[in-house]
Amino acid sequence: MKKTSLIALFMVFVGYGQSPEDLFREGNAAYNQGDYSRAISYYDSISSQGVHSAELYFNLANAHYKRNEVGPSILNYEKALLLDPNNAQVLNNLTFAQNMTLDRFSPLPESDIKKATEKLLFLTTVRGWSIVVVASVWMAGLLFFLYLKALNSGNKRLFFSGFFLLIICAVLSLFFAIQQKNIRVNTRPAIVFTAEESFRAEPNLRSEVLLTLHEGTKVFIQEDVEDWVKIRLPNGAVGWIPRSSIKHISFVLEQEEALQ
Repeated sequence: MKKTSLIALFMVFVGYGQSPEDLFREGNAAYNQGDYSRAISYYDSISSQGVHSAELYFNLANAHYKRNEVGPSILNYEKALLLDPNNAQVLNNLTFAQNMTLDRFSPLPESDIKKATEKLLFLTTVRGWSIVVVASVWMAGLLFFLYLKALNSGNKRLFFSGFFLLIICAVLSLFFAIQQKNIRVNTRPAIVFTAEESFRAEPNLRSEVLLTLHEGTKVFIQEDVEDWVKIRLPNGAVGWIPRSSIKHISFVLEQEEALQ
């Protein structure tokens, strides 16, 4: 076992005796001292406890970036964006990390309507939309109560209008939350983690190699067949690579993969 792996294993073991807040402070201290490997060990021990935050994955990605580790840095910036989609600093650093990759794929053109729709859907996280739903329902309930108690017809119209608008807001927010969750589950984004990997026409080593993918490339999983996954590239090309050559961005898919 490599020395760095031994250190990481020791840090995880020690981490279970410390709170996530303590580990985060230790990781930040190590990062500020330029000991990025030790910082990564502290941050990893936090995520291994099931604690997730945009700040944690942002710092973890930065530590990997400092070590010129393309795949891990992009993976963790993407995870940070799952938790905080509009974080300008994460988006900026992700762009720098992506510039380190060797593959360049032009994405398929999208209509202005689709772009606007996705921008609206990802205005906040699924949790954020859920909070809007709950808040809207509570406020709608309050306005409906005031509507029933109001004696003035003008106030009744005002309260009922507010109640109606909040119900619409709750329904739309619930729809956005469901749609965003479905998009995340169905697209199944992942990052290539091997230095080079053959992108094949079929899920076997005898099939034609269409091109070579490199570490850090973002792909979208479409199908699983034993030890192979069918993926779609940003330019729309579809092919197969070994399952072991990718890491899921989704926390749920990552956990499922670890259990297999």
